[in-house]
Amino acid sequence: MKRKIWISILVVAVLAIVIGLNVFRTYADSTANVKTESVKDEEINSTVMTPGTLTMANESLLYQDPANGEIKEVLVKEGDSVKKGDPIITYENPDLEMEKEQNEINIESLYLRINSLDKQENRLKEKENELADDVGEEEAEETMETELEQVKMDKRMANLDLRQALLQRDRLKQKISKLEVTSEISGVVIKVNEPGVSQSVLEQPILRIGSMDNLVVEGKLSEYDTLNVEAGQKVTITSDALPDEKWKAEVMDVGYMPEATSGEGGASSSAVQYPVTVKISESEDLKLKPGFQMILEIETESHQALTLPFEAVMQDGEKQFVYVVKEGKAVKRNIETGSSTPKRIEVTKGLKKDEAVVIDPPEKLKDNMEVTVK
Repeated sequence: MKRKIWISILVVAVLAIVIGLNVFRTYADSTANVKTESVKDEEINSTVMTPGTLTMANESLLYQDPANGEIKEVLVKEGDSVKKGDPIITYENPDLEMEKEQNEINIESLYLRINSLDKQENRLKEKENELADDVGEEEAEETMETELEQVKMDKRMANLDLRQALLQRDRLKQKISKLEVTSEISGVVIKVNEPGVSQSVLEQPILRIGSMDNLVVEGKLSEYDTLNVEAGQKVTITSDALPDEKWKAEVMDVGYMPEATSGEGGASSSAVQYPVTVKISESEDLKLKPGFQMILEIETESHQALTLPFEAVMQDGEKQFVYVVKEGKAVKRNIETGSSTPKRIEVTKGLKKDEAVVIDPPEKLKDNMEVTVK
């Protein structure tokens, strides 16, 4: 008798457990735990992001000029500060020095010749005056005319030669002045390459001087982005080298013509890119060096809008929807979206401010399902 009672109790307990599990499963399938966030009314900024390279707006590159001769000395070293007009390179040119010396000798010789011809002309005139006392002025003039005309002609030729020699001296002075090269800008010597005569060396600048007071970032824009970017727009600059730092800047210039690009093997690429130059604010303390890779976030538009996190938006074909929590239930709501930021998206239709939307909805979540907000 007792055995039958225990068996009955066990059967009832098993049935109770099975029924309880089914009830729990049914309840669990009809409810879900969710996280929510409220729809916010905030300022949203539309941005264009593109990589760029930090460089100097004011930069001077000096190349070796074989026409000046050989470089005698580079007067500066990397890191030196220079002012505009400071000597930075000197050349030596033996041929030019010899030409200068020959020109000086030629000029001196011409002056001596002209002085000699002046004396000769004076002597001939004195002789003409003495002869005039004996035979008369007219006959004396006819007698001395040929010699005097020849001397005058020689003087004119000597003066022409002197003018030409003096012009040559001026040209030589200009050439010699180029033997001492001065800086075109004030700045810092960034790079010094050893002078040489090989073609590869001649193609490199001997000196690179730049001003660290005026730094810019040069990047590229697609055809579409150029329609939205213009001079004066605000820019936020970041760098992987200093991930926690940000710098303020503004668009200085957008290229009118695209840059030539090439694909693999030098083939022409269909991608068209336009240069963009961004000027960093003068007040910004930039701890980077020219050549660093930067990321430009250009603010193309700013306006007030309702926004929500990207994680709340679901896709059903071409339609977008969210789940709005109403009276303990998740209600499916079709929406339309607009501009976006890296974390949030604008809602242009379908939601109101402060409505609670489900973030990362679970797969089992259905329309009008009861939910528990975590």
